[in-house]
Amino acid sequence: MLVRDRSGVEYAKASDKNGVLRIAAGAKAPKLGEKTLLVPGHCDPTVNLYDQFVCAPRGKVEAPRAVTARGAVR
Repeated sequence: MLVRDRSGVEYAKASDKNGVLRIAAGAKAPKLGEKTLLVPGHCDPTVNLYDQFVCAPRGKVEAPRAVTARGAVR
């Protein structure tokens, strides 16, 4: 997973719902409560726990999109 627009900041120790930001020496750390944009490397299976996505391309929130496979079992 990549940290967008944050030189010297790395997302590490990723799990399904948590992770750690590693801040390199001299890099600017996000302030408490500041939004940090992450670019996922894959779609996590926890997406099945939610009814919808809220997408924000280019920083503009769009209408929610349904998770059509929610609860699907084969």
